[in-house]
Amino acid sequence: MNRIIFANPFHPEGLWLKGNLHAHTTNSDGLLNPSQIALLYHANGYDFLSITDHGKLTDVREISGRFENLIILPGEEIDIGNLHLVALNINAEIKSDNSPEDVINEVSEQGGEVIVAHPYWSALTLRDLQDIDGYLGIEIYNATCDVFVAKGYSTVYWDNLLYRGRYIYGFAVDDAHTGLSFQRPTDTCKGWIMVKVNRRDSESLMNSIRKGLFYSSTGPEIHDVQIEGETIHVKTSPAQTINFIAKNGLGRRFFAFDKPLNEATYTVKGNEGYIRIEVEDERGRTAWTNPIIIRENTP
Repeated sequence: MNRIIFANPFHPEGLWLKGNLHAHTTNSDGLLNPSQIALLYHANGYDFLSITDHGKLTDVREISGRFENLIILPGEEIDIGNLHLVALNINAEIKSDNSPEDVINEVSEQGGEVIVAHPYWSALTLRDLQDIDGYLGIEIYNATCDVFVAKGYSTVYWDNLLYRGRYIYGFAVDDAHTGLSFQRPTDTCKGWIMVKVNRRDSESLMNSIRKGLFYSSTGPEIHDVQIEGETIHVKTSPAQTINFIAKNGLGRRFFAFDKPLNEATYTVKGNEGYIRIEVEDERGRTAWTNPIIIRENTP
C-alpha cells in the first residue's frame, strides 16, 4: 500500500472562510482606497482580505474594526525585477532592494508568509522558482492578469514544481487594481481561497493557510475529499469535468455527458508522485485542491 499524505481541510471541524490574499489600493496603483476596497469585499460576502500594495505596507488598523467579521491582513507586494513576492501578515515595510532570500527571511521573522505572484505574467522560468526557497506557494490564478492580458493561469508552473518534488500550495487571487471597467470584466471577486479554521481570527487563518487547509476557486465548490486506502473520492458542486492531475501521463479526467458531475473517484497506482484535483463547471470556472502526495512504499 502506498503512503498518501494530504492536509485535508474537509475533515477537521471548524469554519470555512472565503478570502482574497492580493489587492491594491490608491496607496500604490489601485483605483480604490483602503476603506473602499474593504467595503467591496465585505459587501460580496468575503471573510478576509489582504491589502498588498506595491512597495508599501498600508496601515489597515484604522479600517479593521469597521467591517463586521472581515479579517484584514496587512501585506505588501515586493517587486524584485520580474519576481514579485506577496508578503502576508507582516508588521513592517520590506524594501525591494533586498535579495529574494533576504525578503523571504525577513517576512518569516515578522511571522508572515510569502507567495510568488503571477509567474506566467512575470515570464518566470522554472529555474527562477527553483532557485529560491521558503515561499509557501504560487498564484495559480490571478484575476487581473487574466482580465487584462489573458495570462491569469500558472498551473503549468505548479505541475513542473510538483513533479520535481517541490510540494508547494496553489493560490487563486484577484490582485485587484481597477474594480469595474466599461472595457472589460472586473478584476475583483473572481479568484479566492476557502480556508478551514478553528476560529474567526487572523492567527487561526494564518495557521490554516500554512498547513494547506484550503482550496482555491474561481467559482466551483469542493464539498469533500475522502481518502480510503488507495482510493480518492471527491464531491463537488455541478461540474463539467473533474480532473485528477499527476505527473506525465498519469491521472485521469472525468467528463459530464447527459448531466453534470457531482463526484468522481480515482484509484492510486503508486507512481504518481502527487495528485491534485481540478473541478471545472459549465462556465469554465475552476476549483483546485492542494496536492495530495503519493509515496511509493519500497521493500
